[in-house]
Amino acid sequence: MWFFYAFLAAFSWATADLFSKKLMIERGMDEYITLWARFAFAVPLLGAFLVFQGVPSVALSFWWTVLIWLPGDLVASLLYIKAVKGYPLSLVVPLLSTAPVFMILTSIVILGEYPSYGGIVGVFLVTLGSYTLNLHMMEEGILAPLKALYQVKGARYAIIAAFIFSVDTAIGKIALQASNAVFFSFFYSAAMALGFLPVLLFTSGRPFRLGGDWRFGAVGFLFAVGVLAFLKAIGLANIAYVSGVGRLSMVIAVLYGRFFFGEVHLRQRLAGSLIIFVGVFLILWRG
Repeated sequence: MWFFYAFLAAFSWATADLFSKKLMIERGMDEYITLWARFAFAVPLLGAFLVFQGVPSVALSFWWTVLIWLPGDLVASLLYIKAVKGYPLSLVVPLLSTAPVFMILTSIVILGEYPSYGGIVGVFLVTLGSYTLNLHMMEEGILAPLKALYQVKGARYAIIAAFIFSVDTAIGKIALQASNAVFFSFFYSAAMALGFLPVLLFTSGRPFRLGGDWRFGAVGFLFAVGVLAFLKAIGLANIAYVSGVGRLSMVIAVLYGRFFFGEVHLRQRLAGSLIIFVGVFLILWRG
C-alpha cells in the first residue's frame, strides 16, 4: 500500500508542475503568481487535515529554524519555477531530483559522514543520467552534454535549486522533530505563501488576477495531496524507499513534456531520468 501512496505523491507533484507550466505558457501568467498559488491553495486542505489530526505542541527550536530555511526555500522555489516556465520539463524536473547527491556532499563537509559504496555508485549513476539528458549534444564534443548543464540557464537554475533544497532539508529535519509532519507541511505552505506575497505585489504584472482559472486551485490541491500521500507512505514504509519511488515524478514529467508540449529527445530524456532514478534510489537506500 505504501507504494501506491508514494506513487500518488510523485504523480501529484509532476501534474502540479504540468498545470503550472500550462498556466504560464497558455495563459501568460508570470511565475510569481503561479508559484504563490501553489502554496496558497494548498493551505486549506493541509489546514483541514491539521485540525482533524490536532495541533501538536511545538518546541522553540522549530521557530528559529524558520529563519534559516525560509529564505533559502523562497529562492530555490523561484529558481525552479523559472526553469519550469522557460525550459523543457523533461530536462528541469530530473535535474531537481539530484538533490540527494548534494546531501551526500554536505554531509561530508558539515558532519564528516562519508557515503557507502552504494552511495558512491548512486552518485556516479546520477552524473551519468544527467549526461544522458543532453546526449544529443555529443556531436559538439564528448563533454558537451555536461557543459550544457552549466550553459543552459534552466538546467543551471534547477541544479542550484536542488543544492539549496538539499541544505534546507537538513535544517527542515530539525523543524520536523520539533513539531510533526502535518503541522510542518501546513506551516511550510503558509509561510511560503506569505513569504512570496511581497514578491508577488511588487514584481508580478498581474497580482491576484487569477481570472477564474481552475488550474490555480488544482496546482495547490495537487501539491497538498502529494504532501499528504508522501506523509502517509513514510508512515507505512522506510523513508528511503518512499523517497526513491517519489522520484518517479521525473519520469512522469518527461512523458508530460513530450505529450503536452511536444518536447524533443524523448528517448534520451527518459533513459537519463531512469538512470538518475536508480542512482537516487541507491543513495537514499545505501548512501
